[in-house]
Amino acid sequence: MHAEEQPLGGRAPDQGTVTDLLDEAAAALRQGQWERARADFEAAVTEQESAEALEGLAEAAWWLEDASEVLSARQRAYRLFRRRGDDVGAGRVATELAFDHAVFRLELAVANGWFQRAHRLLDELDPGAEQVWLGLREAEVAYHTAGDMVYTRQLADGARKLAADLELLDAEMMGLALEGLTLVGLGEIDEGLRRLDEATVAAVGGELGSYKSIAGICCFMIFACERVHDIERARQWCEQYMAYCQRNDMPGYLEFCRAHHASVLAARGHWTEAEAELERALEALQARPAWSLTVFARLGELRRRQGRFDEAATLFERAQPDPGGILGTARLAWDRGDTETARDLADALLERLPNTDRVERLAALELMADLRGTAGEVAGAEEAVAEFEVVAETAGTDWLTGRASHLRGRVALTNGDPAGARAAIQLALDAYQRVELPFEEALAHADLARAQQALERHESARPQARTAAETFERLGATVEADRVRAMLDERSAADNGTAGGVLSPREEEVLRLVARGESNQEIADELVISPHTVRRHVSNLLTKLEVSSRTAAAAWAHEHDLV
Repeated sequence: MHAEEQPLGGRAPDQGTVTDLLDEAAAALRQGQWERARADFEAAVTEQESAEALEGLAEAAWWLEDASEVLSARQRAYRLFRRRGDDVGAGRVATELAFDHAVFRLELAVANGWFQRAHRLLDELDPGAEQVWLGLREAEVAYHTAGDMVYTRQLADGARKLAADLELLDAEMMGLALEGLTLVGLGEIDEGLRRLDEATVAAVGGELGSYKSIAGICCFMIFACERVHDIERARQWCEQYMAYCQRNDMPGYLEFCRAHHASVLAARGHWTEAEAELERALEALQARPAWSLTVFARLGELRRRQGRFDEAATLFERAQPDPGGILGTARLAWDRGDTETARDLADALLERLPNTDRVERLAALELMADLRGTAGEVAGAEEAVAEFEVVAETAGTDWLTGRASHLRGRVALTNGDPAGARAAIQLALDAYQRVELPFEEALAHADLARAQQALERHESARPQARTAAETFERLGATVEADRVRAMLDERSAADNGTAGGVLSPREEEVLRLVARGESNQEIADELVISPHTVRRHVSNLLTKLEVSSRTAAAAWAHEHDLV
């Protein structure tokens, strides 16, 4: 017995009992029976606090989302391995402690310290599984925090090759998947997805034995699909992977995947379901703040589109330093008319994101193209669109090619080329419709209406604008709906030869319902629009009729035979 592994309470441990407990606990861990594994490891620790028992206890607690026990047990295991002079064991645990501090605590400086400690212990030893997993863990953390795809790929490639030499299939496929993910980030999307496809087939085909490898590989695949906006591919893998996580009691990975699935739902226009998925994921991922950042950003973007700006601002703040949080804050500033802040944030984000992470830069480029275009900086807008188009062409997904055409059209519109704008935006609309993206379709309809108006084709503009407004209202995108309705109202007033005193067709509809005594909520339900939009229409019609109350407006409606 090692001096530091003394029996508890002065009683000599029964070595047979300890060995049996460890064997049973290890078997439970391999079978994914996390609660049983933890109970057996805890019993083994009670009998004799060994490094092996503590390391196993930490692993079981990891799957059960018990961050405190994970860190406590691993640190104790590390100390025991060090006192024993077991550098391999200590290096292995140091690697996992680095990953734990990144995932559970978002303590990147502490994580880096543990990574460096692992290198000190392992680098001079003969190559083994410990060195492979050190490279894989470093690559995964670097991918999510540094954004340097070249460096991350080097780490993943080195780990994969060493794993292949050592015939460690789980680690080799994990490295292959990480390589694929970094290639996607670099813009080499076809090659990246090929590697991810191979690794994922190995994971779901029963070739791998490690739950962490299988979970990690599937997660990388879904993340890559989402990053290039391959919505259908992401949907299929999300459904497969969530079912796997449910079968194998993997709550952390299940909820993270649920957040990815919410993005699919939101893209397809199922905002209520997406909202529920994101809120559930945030509740379940409280123990993993690093995994929660992107979820906060996604829910914040949904709130922004719903016009719930204060809630969105809070969510974007909680998402930082994730790029999604910064980008969301910039978009929100633009919505509120603070173009200077939006521009500063977008500029800073593009400076922060390296050119090697070409896919991550897309959303910021999209915003920058709009900001520069509306400011009349045509050259700057063209530059942002050109960079976007290069990646979109390589990816080939309908969302990205459609969005590239849409951005090109918006720049043309602000540059005084409505005919060119109309052609480009129509291409975007066709792409959006192929993959059922209703919010993007509505944006395209609204911009087509603006292009038609600029061409003095007002009769063609009106149905485009109405389609956009109705879709926005159905989705609950109140801000966009209000913008399009305002455009329709302005056109209606212009057609009637006056800027005020004449109601738009929608305002007349609202007035009739007001005259019937219906509440804002009842009107919203009947017209399938938001209560916020109803309030705006009521305010506008009161102003135009020069009356001060709903009762007076109802009287006006009766006098003019509108009811």
